[in-house]
Amino acid sequence: MNKFLLTLLGILFLTQNLWAHFDLSAGAQGRTLPSLGAEVYADAGYSQKIWGKREVGDKNVLFGLIRPSITASSSAVVNSFKAELEFFPISFLGFAAGRQYMNSNYEFPFLNCDQVICRGEYIRNYVESKMALGAGGWITLLSYRYDTIRAPHNGSGRQIADWRHVIAGAVGHDVQIENKFLFAKIIGNQMYGFLAEHARFEGSGEYKESYAAVYQYKPKDVAYMFGAGTFHSSRQPTGLIFYFRINASLIPSLKLF
Repeated sequence: MNKFLLTLLGILFLTQNLWAHFDLSAGAQGRTLPSLGAEVYADAGYSQKIWGKREVGDKNVLFGLIRPSITASSSAVVNSFKAELEFFPISFLGFAAGRQYMNSNYEFPFLNCDQVICRGEYIRNYVESKMALGAGGWITLLSYRYDTIRAPHNGSGRQIADWRHVIAGAVGHDVQIENKFLFAKIIGNQMYGFLAEHARFEGSGEYKESYAAVYQYKPKDVAYMFGAGTFHSSRQPTGLIFYFRINASLIPSLKLF
């Protein structure tokens, strides 16, 4: 474990008054394309306000905070651990930096594993910016992520794999740019919206696009989201995709989004 992870873990677990702003969530998510699959995950973080007033559940948006966090996920064949540091100078504008370790022990049927590295440990280092805007029950969420990905085994002469997006990067390492856009209407504890996602490897030029109608129902501290739309990539023909996400906020966060 490197200095980056040790630093984030130290901030997360050794900060004074930890439980005052500690948050914890867990859930599951899955999809039907390119093949049926699902994973479970858990996320723990610590939000420290740097200005303004903010309590869990209130509607004040005039505050800023920093939040170190760790996230673990598993689909049995792919396991992941991520450490991240978020900075919100104001609640609706955020920046993040992190490192993610992903280990795969599966030969994905939708990738040519003779040409693409399907097994082994991938390391992703990333920075991300995100913004939320809203008025009258309408919301817009935007995010931009710059990701450097390093292959296991020094590449072994094969391209690196991204099984989430069904694309392959250059041999050894590559840079991936990912954009997300959500436009939605919130009515009570329900949300109706449109989600667009785009990801591209700069080295290989391979890309993925998906567009979906989404619906979320959040009665209390558990959010149930379902989506249906289209998915295609450089290696996957356009097809219909269904997905779900269930997120339980076990200890609520101070974050706005």
